[in-house]
Amino acid sequence: MLAFAHDDRTAGLYTITVSQFALVFMLSAVAVAVPALGREFGASASQLGLVESGYISAVAMLLFPVTRLSDKIGRGTTFAAGMALFTVMSVILPVCHTINQFIVLRVFQGGGGAMMVSTGLAIIADLYPGPGRAKAMGIVSAGVYLGLSVGPWLGGLIVTHFGWRWIFYGGALPCAVGFLLTLKTLPVRPVVAKGVRFDFGGALFIALGMILLSQGGSHLDGRFGVYMLVGGVFFLLCFVFWEGRAKAPLLSLALFSGNPAFSLGSAAQFISYAAIYGITFLLSLYLQVAQGMTASEAGFILMVQPIMQVIFSVISGKWCERWSPHLVATAGMGLATVGLGAAIFLGAAPSLLFTAAILALCGAGTAMFATANMAVIMGAVNRENYGVASAVVAAMRTTGMTVSLVFISGVFAVIVGPVALTHDNAGVFIKAMNLAFIALTVFSALGVLMSAKGRLEVRKGSAGEGKGPGQRG
Repeated sequence: MLAFAHDDRTAGLYTITVSQFALVFMLSAVAVAVPALGREFGASASQLGLVESGYISAVAMLLFPVTRLSDKIGRGTTFAAGMALFTVMSVILPVCHTINQFIVLRVFQGGGGAMMVSTGLAIIADLYPGPGRAKAMGIVSAGVYLGLSVGPWLGGLIVTHFGWRWIFYGGALPCAVGFLLTLKTLPVRPVVAKGVRFDFGGALFIALGMILLSQGGSHLDGRFGVYMLVGGVFFLLCFVFWEGRAKAPLLSLALFSGNPAFSLGSAAQFISYAAIYGITFLLSLYLQVAQGMTASEAGFILMVQPIMQVIFSVISGKWCERWSPHLVATAGMGLATVGLGAAIFLGAAPSLLFTAAILALCGAGTAMFATANMAVIMGAVNRENYGVASAVVAAMRTTGMTVSLVFISGVFAVIVGPVALTHDNAGVFIKAMNLAFIALTVFSALGVLMSAKGRLEVRKGSAGEGKGPGQRG
């Protein structure tokens, strides 16, 4: 366990909080900036999908490899390298000349994000080994929620008045300050740990799988895209097969064996993000392309979802102490499914109140589900497996986000085609959007059933000393 001075701990906490804010802010703000990017670069709808899915897939494919790398060379070293890469990419991205350049650099930025995501909370645990850890985690969570809340609104204002490039310049500034603080307060000198083996086979399989999956979705209008999509699924299956037999796996599958609460909770986590995550991307395009709103106006409407997430994250935590977390998670997933189902009926006629209601339902439902499902998952494992369980939760989240955007890109590629998205073809876009919402609603309903099934499963000592509120039946 590393020892830190009080001032260094405070600075380290600030650094981690800034990094989490920047990651989430960049995601939500860029979603609002996507139409402006499309107009400037003449990008097709499927290419615009890659702007987000390329970033998320990079985080997903590197999450487990980077976690193992940090065990070998040090968390501080990995975190500092990630923050440096993320900051440099934020400065370079605005000077891109083509959408393809932009997409490639977003993938590299996602690599930096993966290094920060996989090590940030573990560093907080090192900084606050005893009293104060819960408060520190709360401050970091506040940074995440702040990024979610202000991203659409502030991003929209920036795009409308200054241009989309200033989203990246603005995000790079706090990261640059955080990087300097990292060098000053955290142990960033590499210290190679002996006996830590790296699973190169697993890293290769998950990288190939996520790359082909994200690329295949955006090229689904041609045969080559179908081949890439099938290849992506094949390599991800190879990853699971390999991890079950590797001597030092990136992901230990033992947690899933004979533990239905953990397995079903993790599966429901994946389904939740796969079904819900794309709604901000879709409605940002809908408000600006079909309804003719400015980025700032659309961002103001999109704020409804993160605000509801902030409110219901606090409320649902209290509900989990009163009722079974399984029950709260299932109710939240059901509420989000209703919101997705309502989105099927969005059309060309403006309906801002209806759109806000959809965002409110999805925001409240996902917050209820996420809080309660975390209690279910963490209550289903022993204390010594909390770290691995947290990594699995993050992996299910990022993989679900990737699949959501890949699916939407595929729908756009097939229905809209390789043409720039403008108000002139808004009717075709709405058709594609409605079809996407139908499929996402059905998928979300599957998550409701899976979450409800988890409540009915009888566990026979599978959680050991890790039993907690998440295990109430």
